[in-house]
Order: sequence, then structure tokens, then C-alpha cells
Amino acid sequence: MLSGIVLSGGAGSRMGHQKGLVELAGRPLVAIVRDVLRVVADEVVISVAKDMSVEYSHFAGGNVRIVEDMRDGVGPIEGLLRALSACKGKYVVVAPCDTPFLRPAVCRMVAEAAYGHDGAVPIVRGYVEPLHGAFERLRTLGALESQLAKNRLKLQDAWAELELVRVPEERIRIVDPMLDSFWNLNTAAELHEAEMRLMRRRMRSKPS
Repeated sequence: MLSGIVLSGGAGSRMGHQKGLVELAGRPLVAIVRDVLRVVADEVVISVAKDMSVEYSHFAGGNVRIVEDMRDGVGPIEGLLRALSACKGKYVVVAPCDTPFLRPAVCRMVAEAAYGHDGAVPIVRGYVEPLHGAFERLRTLGALESQLAKNRLKLQDAWAELELVRVPEERIRIVDPMLDSFWNLNTAAELHEAEMRLMRRRMRSKPS
């Protein structure tokens, strides 16, 4: 069984709204990424900030559940820890909510690379993408708990405890040539650019 986690705990201060609830072409970002992971995984857990479960409750149902942080100010390590604890799969594929051009094929590639290891992470433009990846659930839980016990809040510190396969950029480009899956929307300007991109795609797809 493969689980999926959407990390949606970010406040989105530069967007003026909870980031996962920001809409792109009329759809909340969290719903877009949730639906990508539903194609790939057997279940999806949406990780949200403390006291935000009600705001996100209508994105749950069926094989989708909401899990909220227990502590404030801990960052994505807290959300990932709570979500991993709620998942049922041996392996879990993870994605942030602000990547609306995420491709299922990228998630599948990373998940397949993780099997038999502690996990797998993409290498994009020379850097590890720490919020994208697939992980053996119990081993990763142990690494996160170990780092929190030392008050270390960077995911990179936890990943250093794991035997992770690096998925090279050239492999990822086979299924995502422009690396759109890793485009994070952080500002209103980037949101507008994404809307323009979607509009151009729709215009190209219309029959002449």
C-alpha cells in the first residue's frame, strides 16, 4: 500500500491567505495536489496547521483524511510527523500544496525509486527537493522523532539519518521536461503567472 501526504500547513503570508486555500483558476491549491496524489496513492492525508482542520474539512472524504499539527512554530517537520503517524502504507509519497503543476508520473518515479530503501528524493537544479519525495514510513518517523528530540527542525537533518536514493534531474525530465512539478507558488505574481499559463494551455487545446 502506498500513502500520499499533501503538506498544507504553510500560512502563505505573501499570498494573504492560508496557502493551501489560495485558488488557482477557481480551485484551491490543496485540492489540485490532493487529486494528483489520489491518482498515485491508495490513500491521501492532508497535513494542516494547528486549529485549521475545520477550514480544510471539505477536502476530506473517501480515501482522504485531514491531520493537523499539535504544535505551532515547528515547521514542516511537525506536519510530516503527524501525517506519517496517520498513514497506513509502508511507503509514503509527499508533496507540498503549492505545486499545482505536479505530475503523477513524477510521483510514481520517485516512489518506485524508494522501494527497498529508506526513501528517495529528487535532485533538481543541483539541489535536493526536501518537501518532495517518497519514504519508508516507520524508518522516517524514527528519524523525525530523533531530530525533534534534539530540537533540530530542518528536514535535511532527518534525511541525513536515512539511506535515500537520489533521483537525478535527467531522469525526472523524461516525464516532466520543464520540471513544472517543482514550481512552488509563493507570491501573488507567481499565482498570476500560473493562471496565465493555464489560460494559454486551454486556448491551445480548443479545437480550431
